[in-house]
Amino acid sequence: MSPISGNFLQTLVEKVLPCAFSRPAESSDPALAPAICNPSLQERGWSRYALPAVFIAIFIVAAVYVSSTLDLYPYSGRFPRNKAEFLKPGRLDRKLSTLEKKIKNNPDDIRAFFESGLLKFQKGPERYIDAISDLETARAGGVSDIRTFYYLGQMYQAVGLYDFALDEYRRFLNNRPDDLEVSLLVAKLLFHLGKYPLAVKEYEGLSERNPKNMIVLENLALSRWKNGQDPKATLDIMGGLDAEAAFRAGYVSGRIDYENKDYTAAASKLERVAAEFVKYPDFSDRAGLYQMLSDCYVKLKSEARAIDALNELLKINPANDEARSLLARLVKIRSKTAAK
Repeated sequence: MSPISGNFLQTLVEKVLPCAFSRPAESSDPALAPAICNPSLQERGWSRYALPAVFIAIFIVAAVYVSSTLDLYPYSGRFPRNKAEFLKPGRLDRKLSTLEKKIKNNPDDIRAFFESGLLKFQKGPERYIDAISDLETARAGGVSDIRTFYYLGQMYQAVGLYDFALDEYRRFLNNRPDDLEVSLLVAKLLFHLGKYPLAVKEYEGLSERNPKNMIVLENLALSRWKNGQDPKATLDIMGGLDAEAAFRAGYVSGRIDYENKDYTAAASKLERVAAEFVKYPDFSDRAGLYQMLSDCYVKLKSEARAIDALNELLKINPANDEARSLLARLVKIRSKTAAK
């Protein structure tokens, strides 16, 4: 516990608050008042001004206590997970420079290796290998901190070492079994690796705990379909939740039709998704949507619509050379047809 916290907070609550709330009492026995109270101050109306000050003091001390406790106990899980929470580049570089000097002066400083690994993670993918090395060095030296599992999982996944990533995420979940983000990462990795029965099991467990989470339901439907199960019941549940969940159910249904090579049905459903996704900024697979739509149109020999879909795809991903090449070919074919 923070050295300023326990006794000081107790003193504030037991001795200062009674003074702040009390009224001047001419007939009261000063000996009965708390030792910290000063009757002469009460007589001058001190308590009227003390009350706000005492509350502010308690708030500040409590905030310092909470902050210091979180810093002292890393298992509190106070750590950034996305760029919006990362340190500013200048401050990040200064901290890393200081840690590099500490490690150079003392190569056995495993805490410095640990902190260096955390900060290198924030530098981005170009520093992931170095960050992994630092965190593994710290762990081998005896550092035990739940953040190690999360960050190593993220970085092993980013560099393509998926089995290592799964191991780290599961270690994290051994400590935090209800962490939705990491549970989803495990399930998505299993799906990506083609381990569909295991992915279904993970998503079913998540669905039991989060029965109205449309992201969980969306992925459960896809996993069941990939596992040879009928996803209709899950899609029906999504359709009954709200407008956005119904929109996502339509997208999943269109994607399933596309992968089943039912291009007419897929195009119809995906066209509705394309017309509505502007209302749902969290929908992230816009490039995939137009990729599937353009391919449907090519298969259905609708060059004009395929050209429109490819143009939309290139707005989202200008570096897609395959789409650019197909677009050029379709435009050339259409020009020749028009010339005839």
